[in-house]
Amino acid sequence: MSITKSTCIVGIGNTLRGDDAVGKYVAEAIGKNNLPGITIIITQQLDIGLAEDLSKFGTVIFIDASLNEKTFSFEPLELQDHTSQSISHHINADLLVRLTQQLFSTPTQFYICAIGASNFEMGNAISASTKANADAAITVLTSWLAASA
Repeated sequence: MSITKSTCIVGIGNTLRGDDAVGKYVAEAIGKNNLPGITIIITQQLDIGLAEDLSKFGTVIFIDASLNEKTFSFEPLELQDHTSQSISHHINADLLVRLTQQLFSTPTQFYICAIGASNFEMGNAISASTKANADAAITVLTSWLAASA
């Protein structure tokens, strides 16, 4: 397996659930900067089928909406201390990273960017406050990616 120094941005979210689409919004905005070595993946939810693809990158950044953030956070993904987990219809970043590391013994560095969001009602518009959080995250992530290149 060939590991590259390139970076994968994974924008997560449902575009029909208001602020839940913010991961897609941020990932697409970063993609428009045409930074070298950046691959964008947009997905409504994480899937174990992504494990092999993610194992081929030097860095993976998951971007998702969060009820727990007031603005946004960007940090290395710290795996929770779970001795066992069942795989169901819901796969979170922690479980996907564990699976990727176990199956492919990858040295990939994983990060999470959680964007503060509050409106998950049906609709295709991101709220103004979440968009402001997202725009601030785009600035930070773009600078970080440019410096890491």
